[in-house]
Amino acid sequence: MAPLATAPQAHAAPAPSPRRRSRAKPKPPRMRIVVISELRGLGGLVLEQALLDGAAEPQASLVAWANRLAMELDVAGVGSPATYRELMQSIVAINRRASADPGRPMVAVPPAA
Repeated sequence: MAPLATAPQAHAAPAPSPRRRSRAKPKPPRMRIVVISELRGLGGLVLEQALLDGAAEPQASLVAWANRLAMELDVAGVGSPATYRELMQSIVAINRRASADPGRPMVAVPPAA
């Protein structure tokens, strides 16, 4: 009787192909209500952190998230705040600037790499 398993064969791995640029149609900007809701959710998270330790340095990912949302709303971002308290005040300012001009067109931002 012959064995059921055969000896493994050495296969050469195919060379990786160069990455092609996508020909897909660019995504349209997200709806304003979606971005504002995400900004408010971020504000809630930052508020919790500010209540725990308002003088602590904010996480870089939260600052980048706030700046990205501001970019989508086409308003000035938060920059680089030194504390959670400053980040919270900046998020409130972004919301006020976006609410002051609800007719301002949204900006499509490509996904972060």
